[in-house]
Amino acid sequence: MANKSNEEENIRIGRLLAYARESRKLLQSDMMEDTGLTKNHISALERGVSKPSVETLLGYCKRLDTTPNEILGFNEDKIIPELQIELSKMDSKQQEKILEIVRILKKE
Repeated sequence: MANKSNEEENIRIGRLLAYARESRKLLQSDMMEDTGLTKNHISALERGVSKPSVETLLGYCKRLDTTPNEILGFNEDKIIPELQIELSKMDSKQQEKILEIVRILKKE
């Protein structure tokens, strides 16, 4: 039986995988070809029931045109993965507006 911290980590990774996929407007069925997994297995991964193998993670990365570090939130900037993904989809004007908001929030 997996311990609680492993279960929590699986759930965290699953949520990150799902978020990365959903933010690109893809369905679980869209992931099947590059991961080589069934839709049921992908669902189990994204719910945190199963832990992805390195091969599976790389399949996600290939399909989503990203890196494992981006999906899992390992970056030098310490930005949460969801924010990093959203920022990467914005043009420079949108990013400047976000920067203005951050500066206002820092003053509070």
